[in-house]
Amino acid sequence: MPPTHGPIHIGPVSKPTITQSLKTALCSSKLNVLLAFIPLGFLAHYLRWKEAIIFVFNFLALIPLANLLGFITEDIANRSGQVDLGDFISMLNEYTFEIDSTSDCEIRIVQASMLGSIISNLLLVLGSCFLAGGYRYKEQNFNQKAAQTNSGLMAIACIGLVIPAAFHSEGKQESSVNGNGNGNDVLVHHQVLNLSHGAALVLLTIYVLFLYFQLKTHTHLYDEDESEDPQLSFATSLFLLASITVLVTFAADYLIESIEGITNTL
Repeated sequence: MPPTHGPIHIGPVSKPTITQSLKTALCSSKLNVLLAFIPLGFLAHYLRWKEAIIFVFNFLALIPLANLLGFITEDIANRSGQVDLGDFISMLNEYTFEIDSTSDCEIRIVQASMLGSIISNLLLVLGSCFLAGGYRYKEQNFNQKAAQTNSGLMAIACIGLVIPAAFHSEGKQESSVNGNGNGNDVLVHHQVLNLSHGAALVLLTIYVLFLYFQLKTHTHLYDEDESEDPQLSFATSLFLLASITVLVTFAADYLIESIEGITNTL
């Protein structure tokens, strides 16, 4: 008997329109309902409401913005075929918060942000992956060369952070023992600052070289087995990425400005 159905032809997947892309982005998570706090946070800042209200509104506004940023960068990574490129774009917006804090001389906030990123990414996220993977699989496989590279970079980063702190602690202890006063403290602070700047330049150079290694010369070490089709149009992704970056910059700046007012009232 002849077949009742003709051959099935699979054509190219239609590209999402701008309207479809915007709808997909807005409906990507239930957290997007918190986007309503973006205008509220800006309004609270310009109308000079209480610092606690400004802080809460802008903090709640940053939650969906960070979630949308992750969704968009993942979509861009699926389009380019390089997942690490999406991670790099996402980290640029994290640096925005730290740059704003540094420009306002909120060094403690920068230190807390760096420590939080280290604890979250290296301990919480990685440990959760190990726990979830070990629950399902008896043995997990990973790329040995990539793991060795990442562990080596982590050791270098730890050394770059610990050495200036160790010199600063030793200098303060020696100054207190010898009783040299504030003059020696200023000298120690200046020397440690130069050492810290040098370590920062070295770490930045190593990170740029690692990006070249990861995205250009040894991409095969970081390729994922599965890749998804992009859900957004390229123009919409770029527009949303630029818009979210601007919104994150302002919201983070308003949040940082409100912290000092909150601490003064405590």
